[in-house]
Amino acid sequence: MQFSFVLLFIIIAACVAGSMIPQGSSDAAYQELYGTTWAKIIAELNLDHVFTSWWFILLAALLCLNLILCSISRFPVVLRAWKASGRKNIGIWGSWVTHLGMLLLIVSFTAGQYTAREETVYGIAGSTQPLGTTGLSIAIDSFDVKIREDYTVEQYTAGLTVSDAAGNSKSGTASVNHPFDAFGYSFYQDSMGWATYVDIYKSDELVKTDLICAGEYTFPDDHPSLVLLFNKFYPDLERAEDGTYISKTPLPNNPHSLYSIYYGGAVAGMGLAAPGTSVEFGEYRFLIRDPAEYTLIVAKYDPVSWLVVASALVLLAGLFISFYIRPWERKRNEKNA
Repeated sequence: MQFSFVLLFIIIAACVAGSMIPQGSSDAAYQELYGTTWAKIIAELNLDHVFTSWWFILLAALLCLNLILCSISRFPVVLRAWKASGRKNIGIWGSWVTHLGMLLLIVSFTAGQYTAREETVYGIAGSTQPLGTTGLSIAIDSFDVKIREDYTVEQYTAGLTVSDAAGNSKSGTASVNHPFDAFGYSFYQDSMGWATYVDIYKSDELVKTDLICAGEYTFPDDHPSLVLLFNKFYPDLERAEDGTYISKTPLPNNPHSLYSIYYGGAVAGMGLAAPGTSVEFGEYRFLIRDPAEYTLIVAKYDPVSWLVVASALVLLAGLFISFYIRPWERKRNEKNA
């Protein structure tokens, strides 16, 4: 029993570390966040991949083995004690049910780490995106951002239609904390941003049209060394007293896009462009137009989530029996003695 608690304490500490440290980031990102020394410790202990590291799996396996052996060895003892009480003292089962709940919770959580799947898609209203390699596609029918009077966001809501390869489809809405379920996946409204259309002309002939989001870039297909990077979008551009540019409100009252032109890997120009502005470079011209809000949708598939919930309920039942029913039965037996 004591060994189980020691293992459980270490596992909980590892889970806390895994939740606080961004999982799967690069060494450079960890050095920037925590410094060189802690970045090395994170790498050596595999804290950047806690839940799939060998030592975490070993700890979980040892705890499961310990709980299984305890449960098997204790079951005949508990059963005899329960029968000897005339099957009146349910509290006798408290410790055993608690062990069973812990075991089921660890097994279900571990199974979830290997069976769960997560995909992300983003796009503007009216676009259709494939959902990774699942064979499903997501049509973003609508996207609405509800803003309060103080310009803070109250809610993001996306109207979605999910279709499979056979042509079956299901429609619904996904908003923050209110996912939409279809084909075994839960679709969450995660975040939003701004995208803009860019028309590329060569000698006044339209050769390409791209829709790019902030942080993305586009280039002429016949001249990939000439790149336009969409750095940032200001919905309501205003220049602050210190000379920096800010967005006064999240509403597109005075929209401007911050862009950079790269040629041969070097910065060749930078500026702010209102919708409809052309940026020229040699015989090429980039027309930045029609900014639009895009939504980021996270799709999660977890076939054993029900088992995690059931395991947690078993654990809670065991704790309730141990700490409430068991003491009450003892007092009752003392009175009747």
